[in-house]
Amino acid sequence: GVAGLYDFGPPGCAVKANLLAQWRQHFVLHENMLEIECPAVTPEVVLKTSGHVEKFIDLMVKDVKTQTCFRADHLLEDVIEPMLKDPTVPRDKKKAMELDKNRVDEMSPEELGGKLKEYGVKAPDTGNDLTSPFPFNLMFATQIGPMGNNQAYFRPETAQGIFVNFRDLLYYNGGRLPFAGAQVGRGYRNEIAPRQGLLRVREFEMAEIEHFVHPEKKDHPRFASVADLAPLLFNRERQAAV
Repeated sequence: GVAGLYDFGPPGCAVKANLLAQWRQHFVLHENMLEIECPAVTPEVVLKTSGHVEKFIDLMVKDVKTQTCFRADHLLEDVIEPMLKDPTVPRDKKKAMELDKNRVDEMSPEELGGKLKEYGVKAPDTGNDLTSPFPFNLMFATQIGPMGNNQAYFRPETAQGIFVNFRDLLYYNGGRLPFAGAQVGRGYRNEIAPRQGLLRVREFEMAEIEHFVHPEKKDHPRFASVADLAPLLFNRERQAAV
């Protein structure tokens, strides 16, 4: 079969229905959010404006002989993780490895390619060499209409529908800020190498919320309950630190 696509039986459907009911009760109903439902097929102009067409990518490599595709950062992580557990590897070298592992998501194609060569990463099944990493867009492309000239994608997330409908939601809310928009629906991501069971699949249910506030008016009726809350945030350097 094809990886990353799952059928839910009666127990799975019941669990999912209960989770979504609790989610709606806790967020949408309790907080008086505005729920909408948008099509999964999204015109290209929407996702180009949001940056998804250009930047919703993972870096991919191929086996130079079989042309099998792999997600480059996963291959590097799979090589580093056992080395971190190896008691014979010096501590200072482990520290550098840990830093590489923590930074793998932000590496450029050139930097990631250099690290794959540095760690001697090969194709997992064959041991063959790999191509240099190159970007792969994770959205499923399609066309609207019979002419094939109206490019679209299956949405990778449900948030874009909330943003596109901001003006209508604002009107529905009497032109008042703040308010929150919510949407539950399917998202689609053409994962290079789906794994981790149901945690990384190609079609999945999403439940997203977007809050809209006036930058100078903090008059939400419950704002006082969080006005003095100081969230613990780490800067880029601290996040990458070992």
